[in-house]
Amino acid sequence: MAPFPSHPVDTEHILSFFSSFPVRSCEPNALPNIQQALNDTIYNCTTPASRERKKAEYRHTNPAGNLFGLSLAMSEVDRLAYVVKFIEFLCIVDDVMEDLPFREACTEHAILRQALYECYDNDHHGGRAVDPMKSFLRELRIELAGLDDPNTPLLLRTLDNSLRLRDSDDTEFKTLAEYIPYRKINFDYDFVCQLLRWGMKIPPAVQEDPLVRTYEHIIGVIVGLTNDFFSWEMERQQATDRIRNAIPVLMKEHSVSELRAKLMLKEVIIEEERKAKELKDRIMSQPEGREQLKRYVTGMEFFASGYSFWCATCPRYHRPQSEERFVKHNNRL
Repeated sequence: MAPFPSHPVDTEHILSFFSSFPVRSCEPNALPNIQQALNDTIYNCTTPASRERKKAEYRHTNPAGNLFGLSLAMSEVDRLAYVVKFIEFLCIVDDVMEDLPFREACTEHAILRQALYECYDNDHHGGRAVDPMKSFLRELRIELAGLDDPNTPLLLRTLDNSLRLRDSDDTEFKTLAEYIPYRKINFDYDFVCQLLRWGMKIPPAVQEDPLVRTYEHIIGVIVGLTNDFFSWEMERQQATDRIRNAIPVLMKEHSVSELRAKLMLKEVIIEEERKAKELKDRIMSQPEGREQLKRYVTGMEFFASGYSFWCATCPRYHRPQSEERFVKHNNRL
């Protein structure tokens, strides 16, 4: 199959959007598939009226564009819904785990990982918080087995490793260089890359190319730090025993104000984008016969640009204090 038709997005009028990457969206063609996948995930992984459900529903109220329509413009039609389910699932996991004390979050992650193994299918212990998510992930694993795709087992092993590593370090980072590897882990970035390749049906050999590895790393830095840049106003108000964001790291590392640290972070992201564009030009100049590599790199760029555009426009990051009022309004409809 092929991806849904996509179109360029006009970003000129969005003052908060500073990425130099082009943005494309596969809305409206893909929206029914995306919405069905979101409904399946949100309503099976959260309970009615719960904080997690309210946050998930609010996450997808962006009038500027759907998160997945913007970031998954090159996923194959028959894979898009699965990609949406996995990413939304991880977003919900993140919303749940960030409210738990560090040690308890580690335990809950371990319980959740059991859903990826058939030998635990009769173990219905759902821990304190992950029971619905564990059931959802188990059913998703069983459904994917029916696709008979030889690359699916690698996808699930990568997810298992990501759940094992995410939020597994309570270190207070002193420098941005120390923080970036953790940020990529906590973003589930290795799994996201594997998922994007799986969703685009990119041959596994592509990921072994050194240029691809380098490009993936740069894109990982961009998306992780872009999330930090736009989510800081929301995160700084959260009651948690660990704040994971590059802005307080830069404040500590350079002894600067919050405003200066945010400007520094923006400069870092812009410089990483410059590196990505330079490397992409090198990849695109490769001889014929490397079309899959070039297609994947293009898909990664659209993933980063779409995600950046969504972060720059979504109510979740720009009107966090209005969230409860929005939910109450929705409940009255």
